[in-house]
Amino acid sequence: MRRAEFLRGSLGVVTALFAFACSRHSASTNTELITPAVALRSLGGNGSSGLKSDSLYWNAPALPWLLEQEATRVRDEDRAGTSPRMRAFAQATQDPKLFRKLDRELRFDAVWLLGDPSTFKPLLDHLLETRDFALTWLDHTSLIFHRASRAPWSAEELDRLRVRFQDAGEQAAFLAGAATRLLAVRDLPEAKRRLEQADALDRKAPVVSAAWASYHLVQGDFPAAREAAARALATDPDFLPALACLTQSLYALKDVNGAWELSQKLLARSPDDPGLLFYHAKLAHEAHAYTDEIRTLRRLITLAERAGASVSGYRVYLGQAHAADGDSENAIDQLTLALVDTELPREQRTFADRLFLQIKDRAGLPGMSARGE
Repeated sequence: MRRAEFLRGSLGVVTALFAFACSRHSASTNTELITPAVALRSLGGNGSSGLKSDSLYWNAPALPWLLEQEATRVRDEDRAGTSPRMRAFAQATQDPKLFRKLDRELRFDAVWLLGDPSTFKPLLDHLLETRDFALTWLDHTSLIFHRASRAPWSAEELDRLRVRFQDAGEQAAFLAGAATRLLAVRDLPEAKRRLEQADALDRKAPVVSAAWASYHLVQGDFPAAREAAARALATDPDFLPALACLTQSLYALKDVNGAWELSQKLLARSPDDPGLLFYHAKLAHEAHAYTDEIRTLRRLITLAERAGASVSGYRVYLGQAHAADGDSENAIDQLTLALVDTELPREQRTFADRLFLQIKDRAGLPGMSARGE
């Protein structure tokens, strides 16, 4: 993967860890700051003015909040989060075609995306590009889209929400969280304006400095991103969003080994986070740490299989890692498993076919096709 593609594909990792990071440094018990309570209320109840049960799409982190506060929106068979429909809901964040299939069946009126922007980046990009759902809500925890009948979100809404918070620290944390979501929806000018407001309220807060680092990363100003991340870490050496920003900054500045070593620290804190696992595997590959890459990709496959998600794309990368490590047999096994999946994207299929033939030639296995025939 080329460096520019890697940077575009992994920028979401930086925003991923901002979900509720604001609560760590605000020492706040304000539920509107440390939970998605306000976003959930904005959806409306299940009465005549609210959405009917099946017309709301949500991602996996939203399910516990719905069960606690809007349980009638969730079918009985879906409450455990393991039904086929709920597995499809979870997978749709990475597969816009699956989202559209669900939409044809259920006709969603609204989409609630809670938490880490990196965990729903493919679906978010799809919504932003197709525009049949309009952004109607943005705060420090959530993005909400509606198909119709709601006014589009405006920046003034953040000013109305901001006054709910009592002190400068809470307001700064709220603004920093909102800014990371503004970055996710590609509104860089508004993200910068909100970060400037947060800076004026509490410049030393790690969540503010880390949000600035994220902004500089998106702008491509990697030295500034590194400086902002370091400023956050000077106050809190274990602040995960800042560690993520510093990791990305080091990689962008071509310190691949430094980025990989720092990524190990990130992964130790969140060992089952799919976004971090995949990012770490890519860093390990560039650092030629193939044993680490293989171990990480196998962990990703295990987690994806448990969730009922497709693993073929991961198997392509695992085959590549085995090939780089000189293990042709396991490389061929993984690529064969990937290539029998008829839904493997064309670009990955082309890459896997080409890699398979290269390995076959190198290992001296004539008469064997990329599909094992």
